Amino acid sequence: MRTREFTMKDSYSFDLAADGLDRSFDLHHDAYQRIFARLGIPAIAVQASSGAMGGSASVEFMCPAPTGEDEVVDCPGCGYAANLEKATSRVDPPPDATEAQQPDTAGSDAPRPFDTPGVRTIDDLAVGFAAPADRQIKTLVYVLDGQLTLVLLRGDHPLHEQKLADATGAAQLRAAHVDEIRAALGASPGSLGAVGVAAELPVIADEALRGRRDMFTGANVDGVHLRGVDVGRDIAVGRWADLRTVAAGQPCVRCGQPLRVRRAIEVGHIFKLGYRYSEALDASVLDQAGKRVPVIMGSYGIGVERAMAAVVESHHDDKGIVWPVAVAPFEVAVVLAQVDDGPVAETGERIYQQLVAERIDVVIDDRAERAGVKFRDVELVGIPVRVTVGKRSLADGVVEVTDRATGETVRVSVEQVVGHVRSAIRGDGPTFAATIPSRGLSDRSVSL
Repeated sequence: MRTREFTMKDSYSFDLAADGLDRSFDLHHDAYQRIFARLGIPAIAVQASSGAMGGSASVEFMCPAPTGEDEVVDCPGCGYAANLEKATSRVDPPPDATEAQQPDTAGSDAPRPFDTPGVRTIDDLAVGFAAPADRQIKTLVYVLDGQLTLVLLRGDHPLHEQKLADATGAAQLRAAHVDEIRAALGASPGSLGAVGVAAELPVIADEALRGRRDMFTGANVDGVHLRGVDVGRDIAVGRWADLRTVAAGQPCVRCGQPLRVRRAIEVGHIFKLGYRYSEALDASVLDQAGKRVPVIMGSYGIGVERAMAAVVESHHDDKGIVWPVAVAPFEVAVVLAQVDDGPVAETGERIYQQLVAERIDVVIDDRAERAGVKFRDVELVGIPVRVTVGKRSLADGVVEVTDRATGETVRVSVEQVVGHVRSAIRGDGPTFAATIPSRGLSDRSVSL
């Protein structure tokens, strides 16, 4: 959905206090929902990471589409929804120690090393040494703002780097190089662990590891691992955070129902920026007491071309685009089936002029082409309503009105066609109202 041009509809709010920001944020949230509904975009408001923008909270508006470049996690049961960067799932409580312990680790008060030659991955250890992935501690090494840091997750959980950045507030984040890892831990990736590491190496662990016992992890010796690890006893975790990437089927954090993961297009994003930029820029005002205070800010954006692309992704068929009336390039196309026929040309021009007088966006196709070619072009472009003026129907005093979305065609008298079309596209007519959103010129200015 990346387009050559990127036009952003931006809005900013400036308030004196947090409750004012909350109100501004909620007003924009509701306005955006109305905007996307009117555009015909089935946007879902999801919790999101604020990323580089910073701030205390943000919401993305995501349009589900197979071509989307983002992923959205949502729960059909309770409506929970979040971007993959923010989504979380329910963590099963750790099993009772007696259930998890192997016979040779029962009652041990320290991890026990064992040789694991050739083991480099989670799967290697699981297959060769009866160590299920959910009982392994995955040890990753990252450099966060210049500080080497150990990042721990359950073996069956992948890391989401944005969650790590959000949890630590790191401005610069990268995976450590092999030489940096060996210099700090004495081993290569595949045999790493956080048991007994130097105190100057920070350790951050995913919440799914909290309370876990009888776990497996690397011993910081190549080809050696530890079993019987008690996370609380054996590892000095400095910070706990939600770091894992949610997967489809995991239980919803709210209701426990299976989550689903869908691809989506981001069409809007709103942020509570707080004081980050106003303090940096010294943007302050006098409050009611005459005291100078920084303003608290919000930021709200819609990608215009991206929204247009999302409309097309949501409204098309094998014939082409099916524009909702609110955003169609033209609301009506008047097609002359036989341009060289006097009555057809005269009637078509008259209907066209009458629609213009009604302030309806209309185009007339008076090209010297076959009717079928014109019909296909109108369908391809996606103009919502087609009025066809042809010799055969005109002989009966009628024209044909076709709904692009449903393909329904009705015969309407020449005298009534303008009123029929006007009512149809503005949502109060007997036909098309259920499939064509309202867009009269009189209501093109949307109150936010």
